[in-house]
Amino acid sequence: MKFNLNEVYQIESGVSQKKIYRFRNIYKEGVIVDLSYNYKDYHSFLEVNKILSNINISVPKILDIDDSKNIILMEDFGNNRYDNIINNLNLKEVLLDSINSLIEIQNTSQPITNYNLDTYNFSSFKREIAEFADFYLPFKNISKSIVEEFFIIWHTEFENLNFNWNSFVHKDFELSNLMYLQNRKGHLKCGILDYQNAFIGFSGWDMFSLLENPRIFFDDRYNDELIEYFFNNTNQNISFSEFLNQYYFLNTARQSRIIGRWINLDKKNKNNNYSKYLDVTIKRLKKSLYNLKNQRLSKLYSKVIAE
Repeated sequence: MKFNLNEVYQIESGVSQKKIYRFRNIYKEGVIVDLSYNYKDYHSFLEVNKILSNINISVPKILDIDDSKNIILMEDFGNNRYDNIINNLNLKEVLLDSINSLIEIQNTSQPITNYNLDTYNFSSFKREIAEFADFYLPFKNISKSIVEEFFIIWHTEFENLNFNWNSFVHKDFELSNLMYLQNRKGHLKCGILDYQNAFIGFSGWDMFSLLENPRIFFDDRYNDELIEYFFNNTNQNISFSEFLNQYYFLNTARQSRIIGRWINLDKKNKNNNYSKYLDVTIKRLKKSLYNLKNQRLSKLYSKVIAE
């Protein structure tokens, strides 16, 4: 895969290690994804693209690959990222198109066991909440005894829930990874990117990634309706109340992890670019805790998150 450097320019890729370029000449155009930092991510990207390409959703077509350099040339979905244009669109329609894509994924006839993906478990969960304990709690000068209590309570409450990890999870199904494809119809207007971290886990994970965005506190008046809509239109083997309990439990953990992530990123980069998202993420966390109605976790967080 060879390119004239005059025909390639880099585009923003957030905190990810991957590098993304746009390529265009009179013969061909597309996006170049450079995953040379990690063969596992490169292989996973191709594997997940193969899975999702067989479902009635919009993911970019792979045009060419270079196995020797872990580089992918794929279809260009343009510049209209949902997080940049959300205020110019009908919010409910945007969310419905995105959720209908998730419903298509969840209802695929392909058995999840056919996917060569990692399965979520408590070890994965503990690594994630550890970011809150490792970075946010020291940042707030929280005592070590509370740090120990933090892990004990989360572990106990995790064991009290009857999780059944049986569904495809994109993991980063956020507005920043979704593109508005205005010339397509219905849910196909939602272009889905950045799925190399997919795993097998809780079916509602991508719902809270979408609805509980830690960078944007957009109007959440549709959330309850849309969560129920997703539940009613997917093949669930638990009650709605149990689904909600697992949804808010995992979302509370996720918001906690992200709070720790913001602190760590600014510490590593020696700036304040990510701490600006703390207020929004803490709002998301508090709302999730309120909906979860878990007394032990609520009491724990009252000690570490200031009102």
